[in-house]
Amino acid sequence: MIVWNSALAIFSMFATWRYGEEFFYVLKNRPFYHSVCYATNPSSVAAFWACCFALSKVAELIDTVFVLLRKKPLIFLHWYHHAVVLVYVWHSACELTAAGRWFIFMNYAVHSIMYTYYAITSAGFRLPRTLSMCVTTLQTTQMLIGVGISIYVARLKWTQGFSFCQQSNENLILCFVIYISFAFLFMRFFAKAYLFKKDKIKSKEA
Repeated sequence: MIVWNSALAIFSMFATWRYGEEFFYVLKNRPFYHSVCYATNPSSVAAFWACCFALSKVAELIDTVFVLLRKKPLIFLHWYHHAVVLVYVWHSACELTAAGRWFIFMNYAVHSIMYTYYAITSAGFRLPRTLSMCVTTLQTTQMLIGVGISIYVARLKWTQGFSFCQQSNENLILCFVIYISFAFLFMRFFAKAYLFKKDKIKSKEA
């Protein structure tokens, strides 16, 4: 687990750096809508790391294997997240979905922190509970931004024409449904793991 989580952390960090170069260049030098409506150049460095991103979603299924091998409970959020992301990422890869620029960068960045946290804890170190809360908060924030980007693209398509942004209507609907469900599931997980859990402990002590 230490080696696996460390490898994913290092990969995610390097990918965040390399993919982030194009991401921030577009944000700095183009109108904002360009970042969600115009796809990455297929022959660019960013396109290579977008391809790596799609492949990494297959590799991340090994996380589920580790959960099963360690005989830990496989929660709905875990398998639903991995399964749905795999389908959506490959659907988007086939279309070169422009808004994927945001989704890929956010996921790389969050995974850099998340897998670093996992690597440290799998090495036997006990980290403050607040760090675990921060990781879940970052994941939830990622989902909420995804919802916001989807709404923004939908608005552009509605006002400028459905062919304005390089994202099919089918992909946009799928994206919106996925991010809404993820946001709900991560917020529910946060509440159950960090908020209501304390209340249960206090009621037992009373």
